[in-house]
Order: sequence, then C-alpha cells, then structure tokens
Amino acid sequence: MTLSLPAPAAPDSAGPSVHAPHSGRDGWWSLLYQGWMLATPEGRRLSLTATERACFLCLLASPQRELTREALAQMLPQTSLRTVNVSISRLRKKVRAVGATLPLHTVHGMGYVFLGHLAAEGVTS
Repeated sequence: MTLSLPAPAAPDSAGPSVHAPHSGRDGWWSLLYQGWMLATPEGRRLSLTATERACFLCLLASPQRELTREALAQMLPQTSLRTVNVSISRLRKKVRAVGATLPLHTVHGMGYVFLGHLAAEGVTS
C-alpha cells in the first residue's frame, strides 16, 4: 500500500498484518508510528492511508462522540465527503481481513462514532 504522505519508518510486514506487542490494555485499539499504523486489541497491525490516519486523529480528539463527515473531510485539504465514505468502507474491509471488527459505527444522516477504546502512542497531528 502506498501512503500519500511520508511516513516514519515502521517494521516491514510479511502480509496484511503482523502481531503488535501487547500493551496490556485489553480491548484497546492503538495508533502507532505517528498514527500511520492501527493495532487491533488482538495485536494485529494495519498500515493506514493519509485519509484513514486523519480520520483516526479526528476520532481520537473526540472520543465516544459523533463526528460529521464534514469534520472528517476537513482534516485533509481537497478531501470530499465521498472520499471519506470510501476510506471508511475500505478501512472496515482491511480490519475484517485480519479477523477483527472495527467499532466505528455510522450515525445515519450525520457521520460516524467510534464506540471502542482508542489510544495513541507517540502521535502528533
């Protein structure tokens, strides 16, 4: 997968994901490597695109709150609502591919809410 912005060096992955070290936070999702990597509660790691990263940084700033698609689209210049919707759809598929379910729910007519626990290690926006 090619990221549209430069990313800090992260460990190479032999497949779609590798196991992340267990942080001791049962049930927590984690953003790693400046937010360019998402770790599932089971320790699977997924590389994030620039749009996916921006969405997670926005969700991290407003935990357990509904976020409009417009607010998510404003996180990156020249990002449309359609781009946000497609990115969320692809992200859900990536997470399902490693056997996890992303606790990101659609709020009809508004946007999205992340109903899981999300933490960040070394993330600066």
